[in-house]
Amino acid sequence: MSGKRIRPLGTPREVRVSMNTEGTPTAVVVGRRTRRVSTVRERWRIDDEWWRTPLARDYAVGVLDDGRPLTLYRDLVEGGWWVQGEEG
Repeated sequence: MSGKRIRPLGTPREVRVSMNTEGTPTAVVVGRRTRRVSTVRERWRIDDEWWRTPLARDYAVGVLDDGRPLTLYRDLVEGGWWVQGEEG
């Protein structure tokens, strides 16, 4: 093995996100680099399992300044932004 850490695909990772006044992501820190979000293709919200453990998230599929797609969500219950899956 090359010493790289292996993690399951799809495991969310917390990231830092800058937003505009409407709450749309404008930049995200990916690894140690800050990348500009050039466009947001899609946005949606999920609210689920309120009878067990509340789940409320705002999702955004953005395109980074280098053309890579990135799926982000903001956890509205616990707080913070997360990247879902790989970063392109």
